[in-house]
Amino acid sequence: MRIALLSPKWNKKANDYPPLGLAYLAAVLERDGHQVGVFDFSLDPATSLEDNVQRVYAFGPQLLGITAMTTVYHSVLDTATLLKAHLGRPIVMGGPHATLYPERILKEAPVIDYVIRGEGEKTILELVRALEGRNGDLSEIRGLSYRFRGEAVSNPDRELIQDLDALPFPARHLFDLERYGLCTPEGQPMITILSSRGCPYNCAYCFKGIVGRTYRQRSPGNIIAELRQVIDQYGIRDFYFIDDLFTLNVRRLDALSEQFMAQELNIHWQCLGRVDRVNAEILRKMYAAGCRRIHYGIESGNQESLRRIGKGFKLEQVRQAVRWTRKAGIQTKGYFMLGLPGDTEQTMRQTVDFAVSLNLDEAMFSLTTPFPGTRLWDELVKKRPETEYSLDFSRAYYYGNPEEEVVPFLNVSEVPDAVLGQWMGKARRALAEGRARRLYLQAFGPSLGRVLWRVSRFEPLRAMARGLLRLGFFRRFANLRARMARTWS
Repeated sequence: MRIALLSPKWNKKANDYPPLGLAYLAAVLERDGHQVGVFDFSLDPATSLEDNVQRVYAFGPQLLGITAMTTVYHSVLDTATLLKAHLGRPIVMGGPHATLYPERILKEAPVIDYVIRGEGEKTILELVRALEGRNGDLSEIRGLSYRFRGEAVSNPDRELIQDLDALPFPARHLFDLERYGLCTPEGQPMITILSSRGCPYNCAYCFKGIVGRTYRQRSPGNIIAELRQVIDQYGIRDFYFIDDLFTLNVRRLDALSEQFMAQELNIHWQCLGRVDRVNAEILRKMYAAGCRRIHYGIESGNQESLRRIGKGFKLEQVRQAVRWTRKAGIQTKGYFMLGLPGDTEQTMRQTVDFAVSLNLDEAMFSLTTPFPGTRLWDELVKKRPETEYSLDFSRAYYYGNPEEEVVPFLNVSEVPDAVLGQWMGKARRALAEGRARRLYLQAFGPSLGRVLWRVSRFEPLRAMARGLLRLGFFRRFANLRARMARTWS
């Protein structure tokens, strides 16, 4: 069967990340003998949808699969409507939104024929075999929702995939990888990889409907085989482990690091981590094995806010983990949320000040949005019973575009929308000033650097400093100062 898998348009910004979920589905289908095409419309924000779907028409699929997050459901419907009108082929939807609202989708969207809930690899394979008449019928396929005699029907849930090593490696050959903007801070192309599924923690903003809370991991040998495949086929040696929590199991981290070094892979990689699931020793070993950046979900600089959203760690643990990470030679990136439940201007100021004080290599602020399927959403609905999902979620993006006014969506904080939107700008400015101050201290030393920093706050001098910063003056001065210190030591 010829099968087209699609990732829809999702906003004005081009997508930097190849959709790894579709790559896994494609690999499973190809292994079963099917011809698969992958079409990522999120790469083309400026191209019209009508032009995008022309490529799908040319492929001539017999079945279409579309992935949908809640924020792009409107885009999925537009895409599916065009495809159904032109091709008349069955359309199956999967992803977070499909998992949340399968029967609602089938009732309100006649262009969608099937909905896959949860992990999709086994379900889509069984669906295709059933459609071909090879094996079983629809009622026997776990994790599938469909129409029967005009009514939406949902079969029992499918169990989670326990043996992740049994899955084929993602079908990256179906993607134009050079078009994706994912790269290291130094500009080297980077590939995403998934070494585990599931996370046992219960953060209030996180959706667990696809991979669940049961932690499942691939073996070191299986991971290394995929790394070698990417190196051999694409010549890329920079990887981003996008597991929900790569640092969950310290023993596993230790074993992976040992294997990476023993196999002499000569790779650099980064990962997502929790501040309370690392220590100084394992971080040193991770660096030796090629780790060069860790992304920490810190979220707030207010201890009560952290407790409220279920993070389960202390602010001092954040400081310690960042210190350990930097000392190990690994860069740090921190994620923070503004507008959390109970947030006031005072608590947001604490979060911004805390982020600046950590001296992170990079920090990212996002506006809190309660998405369906999360504890934040359940708490919001309990507090405001009239709240329900609507297509307005197309406005609910987790990041702020510096070029556009930030407009909160479903504000759950204690401040008005206008004030909350302003805090995104305040956070960006505070981070920029903190970075500039660190450059002064590095270039001129602690004492003189502080004096010059204070003087630089005068606007005419600030303009000159910004110009010097763009020219890299401070970094060159700091390098010169370091060379002179080594010469005279």
